[in-house]
Amino acid sequence: MSTAAAWPHVATPLPGPKSAELLARKDRAFSGPLRDGTNVPLVLGRKYGHILEDVDGNAFADHLSAWGAMPYGAQPPSVRRAVMDTWDRYGMEISQYLTSEPPIELAERLVALAPAGITRVAPTVTGTEAVEGAVKLAREATGRPIILSFLGQYHGESTYLTASASTDIPGNTAGFAQFVSGLIQVPYPQSFRSPFHRGPGPYDHTLYLDYITDWILRYQVEPDQIAGVLIEPVAGEAGILAPSQAFWDGLTALCKKYGWKLILDEVQTCLGRCGTVFAAERWGLEPDLLLVGKGVTGGGQAVAGVLGTEEIMADCSAHLGGTYAWEPAACAGALAGLDLIADGSVLANTMELESIALEELSPLVDRFDHVGDVRAMGAWACIEFVSAPGTVDPDPDFQHAVHLAAMRRGVLAISEASKPLYRMQPPLTMEPDLFCWSCRQIAEAIAEVTTG
Repeated sequence: MSTAAAWPHVATPLPGPKSAELLARKDRAFSGPLRDGTNVPLVLGRKYGHILEDVDGNAFADHLSAWGAMPYGAQPPSVRRAVMDTWDRYGMEISQYLTSEPPIELAERLVALAPAGITRVAPTVTGTEAVEGAVKLAREATGRPIILSFLGQYHGESTYLTASASTDIPGNTAGFAQFVSGLIQVPYPQSFRSPFHRGPGPYDHTLYLDYITDWILRYQVEPDQIAGVLIEPVAGEAGILAPSQAFWDGLTALCKKYGWKLILDEVQTCLGRCGTVFAAERWGLEPDLLLVGKGVTGGGQAVAGVLGTEEIMADCSAHLGGTYAWEPAACAGALAGLDLIADGSVLANTMELESIALEELSPLVDRFDHVGDVRAMGAWACIEFVSAPGTVDPDPDFQHAVHLAAMRRGVLAISEASKPLYRMQPPLTMEPDLFCWSCRQIAEAIAEVTTG
């Protein structure tokens, strides 16, 4: 960091007096899930660089990056200029009816960056809509009704999609799953815990393929009923889970054998989050449908979409998008974001953050009884907390206590009180020294909670 003033510092209790007043107003105005101010006991005052400052003047290292939608730090100047200049030129316009040059150029550039076989784009506003659209496209292309998905993933907040993924929070699906047809779910591959074994791994990810072939295809569904496989290349909300190359080789072989469309949900992983432009590159994957969102915005306005093959999308009739899909200024901001990642320096920094996370956080497994596992992938890291060493029994209370202790030290990351998972999701451009400092603050927070 360039100046001492920009370094994280916390001078008041959390929440501070101004935050407490605003949180009370929030509690009186918003709906149930948004009323809780205990998980993040502060109100944002401003952002600068890779710092979040609350209304009381406390400053925190930003390990949210707007849930990945702000990949280059606060207000990247080129993205801001592109958005404002294009808005001044075009204003708001429904690009699906009256197009302009920015949406066309964005489609061309995304296709050029995508894995082999991708030739076309369908615009949407959100990742939720992109997933819904991909399901439509896969069913239309194959004439088949069923989507094979994986437990623990996150695909959005519509009624259909909250029924297709657990995200480790059963309440998300309560009252919805029983009304949704056309989905089959199997466990998402992970090494630390497995439904097929007791105790911590590492476990072989091909066990999950055996479950599909030996159980699902034998007892539940015929292969030719399945239209596609909907999967995140890295399951972020489930704790930065990354399947092995052996798993991907086996899954793509099943897709080819049975004519299933491989649908990669890269809404969270695209545009550098995993150290490559698309996470698919880390395993050499060539999906039939590739979903983008969050990071593709460049930190500007909302942009998401479905990328797909000529076979699926050239002559499809499924209509995606809507009034706000790819309005010109949003596309201009996304194009400026693509410029920022083009020279490889951002990707190199992202891989350095991954190395720091593994170096600083992995030793915590042996140092603290409550640290069960540490995982990192690009500018993403997760600590999974357990109740005792040698077990996989989750300890969400310990995790949440660590989260609060880390905030008091100036680190704000992703924590949900019902999960044992503590996730760091910094901007791809975060300075390595700030990221290293943050990791060490988290280690101190764990030590504090451990000793009581």
